[in-house]
Amino acid sequence: MLLRLQPIVLLVALVLGGVACQKADVPIVAVTPAPVLAPEPKPPAALGQRVDFDSLDIDSATGRPVRLQGLLFAPPDAGTRRSPAVLALHGCGGMYSVLKSKRDALSMRFQAMADLLVAEGYVVLFPDSFRSRGVEEICTVESRRRTITQRNRLSDTLGALAWLQQREDVLPDRIAVLGWSHGGSAVLAGLNAKEAAVAGRKAVADYFRAGVAFYPGCSESLHVKPGYSLSAPLTLFIAGSDDWTPPGPCVNLAGRLRDAGEPVEITVYPDSYHGFDAPGNARQRQRLEVPNGVNPGKGVTVGSNPAARSDAYARLKQFLSERIGS
Repeated sequence: MLLRLQPIVLLVALVLGGVACQKADVPIVAVTPAPVLAPEPKPPAALGQRVDFDSLDIDSATGRPVRLQGLLFAPPDAGTRRSPAVLALHGCGGMYSVLKSKRDALSMRFQAMADLLVAEGYVVLFPDSFRSRGVEEICTVESRRRTITQRNRLSDTLGALAWLQQREDVLPDRIAVLGWSHGGSAVLAGLNAKEAAVAGRKAVADYFRAGVAFYPGCSESLHVKPGYSLSAPLTLFIAGSDDWTPPGPCVNLAGRLRDAGEPVEITVYPDSYHGFDAPGNARQRQRLEVPNGVNPGKGVTVGSNPAARSDAYARLKQFLSERIGS
């Protein structure tokens, strides 16, 4: 059952995670810890079909496009009609479970999202930007040493979009892009109308109708040259106590976009940490192996917040319904 949460709209400068933010109408959603209840019976998990397609990224060793693997999920009636679709972009940990016995299964977070979106009537594609390049994860790699960058992720995003639009079960003009953390930053990159690759693609074909990002890193988009402008409506779900991808730059970016009259929404959940939408009631824990974040070398905090997760999922469903239907 969805808890009743009272959003408080702030019209003053915020200080979040030690970063002063520009003025913006930012919904700050106060959340109450969810009561411990007996688990409700769950329907069977949606089954994904393994697919592969070309990225727009070129492999320097072969001169050929990087071949991406992915998992495709479809509603039961997908064979009888065209459906809107969601392209889902994983974070720095990759898209699969960390358990060795389930290394080829989606992580619990992503499986839960696949189930939610399929139940809403969407075709869902998770492209794998990491294993397709022989990499498992980059969370434990310093940002400046990473070999998979947002440039690679953007090329993967555009390749995945083109592949989805060619499918007979997808409505090519009703596709949204969704991402978490590093994948959330890829959403921001993919919606920047001032990025040449985005502008060029949008000029010749249907493009994303909407974007959703959970706790992305926003600094790159905030400071990118020649600037940042939205190619589609964007909604952000941000953890107010995030010490991995701090909220300040995202609030600043949203404020700047809103002041320019662009279609952006941002919801900040106080006392929530990176990964607040993780399934279950996982307690906060330190990830000391992560070298990045607000305090480099001192680790970062992660943990779920069931009440924030429920609120964000409800807002997500409403946003997608309004933007791409179901």
